[in-house]
Amino acid sequence: MTFLGNWQKTTKSLEERFGHLLGKELMADMTFLVGSNETRIPGHRLILAANSHDFYNVLYRLRPDRMELRIEDVSVGVFLKFLEYCYTGHVHLEMDKVFDVLKLAMRYEMRHLEGTCVNFVVRHMKTTNCLRFLKKSWDLNCLRLIHKCQEHLAENIGEVLSNKRVPIDFPELPHGAVKWIVELETLQCDEKSLFDAVMMWSRRECSRCDLPMTPQNMRTVLGDIIYQIRFPTMTTQEFAECNKMYPELLSADEMTKIMVFSTVPAAKVRFNVNPRLEATFTSLYTDNGVQEVATIRRITKAHRVFDDHNRHGIRLTSSRRIDVYGFGIVVKEGKSIYGKCSMWDPEYGFHFPDVKPDVRRKLWENYEIVYVIFKHSLTLEPSTSYELSFFNCANVCCVDEIVRESVRKEEITFHFEKFQDFAAIPAILYRILR
Repeated sequence: MTFLGNWQKTTKSLEERFGHLLGKELMADMTFLVGSNETRIPGHRLILAANSHDFYNVLYRLRPDRMELRIEDVSVGVFLKFLEYCYTGHVHLEMDKVFDVLKLAMRYEMRHLEGTCVNFVVRHMKTTNCLRFLKKSWDLNCLRLIHKCQEHLAENIGEVLSNKRVPIDFPELPHGAVKWIVELETLQCDEKSLFDAVMMWSRRECSRCDLPMTPQNMRTVLGDIIYQIRFPTMTTQEFAECNKMYPELLSADEMTKIMVFSTVPAAKVRFNVNPRLEATFTSLYTDNGVQEVATIRRITKAHRVFDDHNRHGIRLTSSRRIDVYGFGIVVKEGKSIYGKCSMWDPEYGFHFPDVKPDVRRKLWENYEIVYVIFKHSLTLEPSTSYELSFFNCANVCCVDEIVRESVRKEEITFHFEKFQDFAAIPAILYRILR
């Protein structure tokens, strides 16, 4: 053994002292054989058993004759990342290794390391990679990460399905993940786009099952998923395109009933006939770099709308420095609106920006979304609570919906809180300041 000097004296913390032992023979009392080449990595039973009850059982209670453990399904680099956490309580994760580290954390029931890995993945989640993340988390059966991927998909499915990676990533999803997506009530996309993605998956599934790629076989591999495709909610043109692309996917009887349903809503069909819940807002300002965040999940015909409420407000905190350009509000169709707006910051006091209704967009039935735009944007500092209120309003509606506590976009996280006696302002228009 090489003499390593008085390292106990020169290391400043407990973390440094245990970290000094990582990968060294010094005081090691067991060995890992890692990877296909069985690379030998020394270990220290006490440290490992303190991190995982599984290690404790194997290394202390079972007392094997040879203190050697084989770890065959990860690389040496990944396993050293895992040991780094065991020895120091910290780990420097990388995207190409994090899922393998997560696999080890789940195998040895290290919930603290599992949470670290999940948080790392969530921070790097985007519309371009969330399908891949969902597949990997599903393969690992990591429920914590599956739920995070599902939340991101539910709110960004329109952008996900329009991404160029969809033909690569969506077909690789497991059957259960596809079924979950198709059954969602809250997808912000049109049904035809979802149908196209599902059929990509069914073609790939036929290939995996060594089946000829015919509409009948594609339907077979879909199983009950086919009945969650909401054909009755498609336009006549969209439905015709589906039948042209995949003849014989639906039986003649099913096609007839779906077409009858479009004119006779009481007709019975086996397919889900309920439209997916509408997105609350769709920003009309993205071309100018202005983004939108909804403070409630969505507005649908099922929600109760109050036509008389003159106090609207929201408390918000952002993780990044932003400019706020305005907000979205629900009004009765064709009605003019007016009122006063204020932005209150506990440290700097009141701001009274001039506001004006700018753009209207049809919501449903007799209601519209109106974007109220400040004449001059307001700068909000990160991690600071602000109160945005719109009061003495006329013709502004209130939606009976719960405010979302936390919303994560790709580069920013918002926290919202509803005023006790105010109706919630449903959406905020903002731009991140670099």
